[in-house]
Amino acid sequence: MMAADDWISPDDPLDLRKALSCFATGITIITGTTEEGARFGLTASSFQPVSLTPPLVLYSVRKGAASVGLVKGSGSFCVNVLRHEHVELAKRFAAPIADRFDGVEWYRGSLGCPVLPDAIATFECRLWTTYDGGDHEIVVGEVVKMRRAPKGNPLVYFRGEFHPIVADTPRVS
Repeated sequence: MMAADDWISPDDPLDLRKALSCFATGITIITGTTEEGARFGLTASSFQPVSLTPPLVLYSVRKGAASVGLVKGSGSFCVNVLRHEHVELAKRFAAPIADRFDGVEWYRGSLGCPVLPDAIATFECRLWTTYDGGDHEIVVGEVVKMRRAPKGNPLVYFRGEFHPIVADTPRVS
């Protein structure tokens, strides 16, 4: 248990990052295609539903990241929710690699964005809007097509590390 005097200032980005890492989150790979047809993709843990009607989702990305401009230019993106077996894939799409898709199985979805066929769920989105979010840009998309696997366990990020969640463990009542 934390004591009443355990509070620290959020002014130190490292302390803030450590505290935020206590919130377990799923891992996704956001993909898209440039206006010229080139593929791009990045690992994101900031994916979140926004609305059911209309169906809206969001992710955030560091300002200055090339992918924000690419999504704005193409007007669409795809969210691929990763399975617990996809640790190496998550690391690959987070690394500064020239062609992150090299050796990765994918196909073009209905909006032209790369779809990872083994994802536990996939959301094809049209760009709805973007918002300024401090040092990040918040990207909101309208889901136009989606699919989900009948089985599978998600990859989760917690305290700076990847963790599997196994669905056949007992539920907390």
